[in-house]
Amino acid sequence: MDDGSGDDWIGWFADGLAAGVLGAAVGASLHLVGQSLPGVGAATVTVLLTLAVLRRVKPEPRRFRLPTFELPVAADPVEEDALELTEEAPEEEEEVLVLEDRLSPPQEDSRVVQLFAARPLPTPGELRQRIEEHLGAGATQRSAAVLDLEVDAAAALRQALGDLRRSLA
Repeated sequence: MDDGSGDDWIGWFADGLAAGVLGAAVGASLHLVGQSLPGVGAATVTVLLTLAVLRRVKPEPRRFRLPTFELPVAADPVEEDALELTEEAPEEEEEVLVLEDRLSPPQEDSRVVQLFAARPLPTPGELRQRIEEHLGAGATQRSAAVLDLEVDAAAALRQALGDLRRSLA
């Protein structure tokens, strides 16, 4: 059932490869037990029988038939004179793209514009002040704020049970 697509050759190759692997396994196993000459015959028979059985299995029909692809015929070579640009070609008018949908200026309290707006660079005095605040705060307190967590009864109960276990051990 060769339709010219090469699928039949692929099927023969796959079936032959599978049959060859099985035949080699049979031959190698008989060779390992000391039966080399019967191993060659058994491998040959196994390959032929396996190939016959595998070739009887038919693939499922194609769900989508694709038309055969025909290669386009090469065009006649074009002379070099025809490739040169001539001034006789009609000139096309260029259309100018005009932006008519103008954006209105953003409102001062607009969150989107405020969120993504570029921040102005700090002045040298502001930079110096921020650096001094940072260095001065580092000596007296931590740079990150420490939050006091509320202690709940579950944590106290776990602590008491842990102390009890340690005292019993």
